[in-house]
Amino acid sequence: MAHLNFDQAIIKIRSTDNRFTPSAYHFIRQSLDHSIQRLGRNAPGKKPAHVSGKELLEGFRDLALKEFGPMAKTVLGEWGIFRCSHVGEIVFQLVQHGILGKSETDQPDDFQEIWTFSEAFESPFQPKPQLLKKRSATWRSPTPKQASSRRRAKTKNNLGKL
Repeated sequence: MAHLNFDQAIIKIRSTDNRFTPSAYHFIRQSLDHSIQRLGRNAPGKKPAHVSGKELLEGFRDLALKEFGPMAKTVLGEWGIFRCSHVGEIVFQLVQHGILGKSETDQPDDFQEIWTFSEAFESPFQPKPQLLKKRSATWRSPTPKQASSRRRAKTKNNLGKL
């Protein structure tokens, strides 16, 4: 197989499997770089660092949340990535085309559903249950009867000023 550059490999992969957009492949590559840096494995003069499937998924999640915030799940979905196993499929497509390397023990099962996309990309932006309880204990909306008597009192006060 002739050595392909990254973009050529994406074109070749997508000619037989177009489930993922080119942006998905580029983001996986960025996630790998982010994971290596995050784990401190980017020391100069060292051989290329190995990143496990779980480590890559953690870096992928971290980078997606940093880059896209509450829109991460939506953006990734637009690219065709809906679950952890999709990250693994992209990685192994890139391995198959000589773009990424793998160890003898690496396998697609390393990318099993470690977390759901809802857990990873929606939960961080949901209110915490203890905050909801605290807020409801300190603030109470008036009952309909209280609201009605407040309106009558306000109207009475305003009529007296006329």
